[in-house]
Amino acid sequence: MIVAGIPETEHAIDALAARIPDIEPGLLQNLPADTVAELLLYLISKGVVSLGVPSGKALLDLPWGSHVCQFYDVKEDLVKMLVPYFKQGLERNEACVWLVGDLTIEEAKNALAAAVPDLERFMDIGQMQIRHYTEFYTNTNGTVKPAAQLSEDFAAMGSTVRANGFEGLRASGSVSWVNDAQSMSQFMDYETKVNLAIQNSRIMAVCTYPAQAAAMCQCRELIHNHGKIFVKRGEWVHDKSKDAEKIEAVFASLASQSRAAGVRV
Repeated sequence: MIVAGIPETEHAIDALAARIPDIEPGLLQNLPADTVAELLLYLISKGVVSLGVPSGKALLDLPWGSHVCQFYDVKEDLVKMLVPYFKQGLERNEACVWLVGDLTIEEAKNALAAAVPDLERFMDIGQMQIRHYTEFYTNTNGTVKPAAQLSEDFAAMGSTVRANGFEGLRASGSVSWVNDAQSMSQFMDYETKVNLAIQNSRIMAVCTYPAQAAAMCQCRELIHNHGKIFVKRGEWVHDKSKDAEKIEAVFASLASQSRAAGVRV
């Protein structure tokens, strides 16, 4: 197990089961730890399972032009991934924009300030912006803005930060506010356009989806529009980007789990 990258401190059955996505952990509880370990190693060897990465490292060192989506259960999971992401961007002289939905602006600011002591300075000079999603995504009546307008506005944002002397734009936008199929369809149109707009640019973007949004998403569109798909499970983040052939099952699992647990963010 150690050779596979799993430290000895994580050989307990609960820790091993958490590394096997899309299998209800309770189904493995009555098995010996050695059996679960053998199952995990077999799935890794067959390429069925890739080892998850710690939350704080999943979004680090993304190349320019990256457009990824992250599924999560609770907003604490969101914070664990995005705070290191933005901290790295500020350290690299990148302009950062965090469009929040399930977090308040104050919650996001406090979480980031805990990792970036001089956050106020970055905000004062405009290098770090934390904005409510309504400032960018929606009209005054709450409807989603036209996809072409959103895509153009986002691309213009990237051009502006370069003109202001920053290395590029590092962004994240919440999709937690999309609560019906029609709005999700409109948002998917925007995802298609922005995916094309940021290719070969000095922009990277992380779209954050609460797990219950899987019930409304067109999963093939998400695969097409995002270079990577991350699923947050406990302390580990699993990269589902290579699971295109079985991605419907992944989305069905996410939707089923969120409905059964009554997940709210």
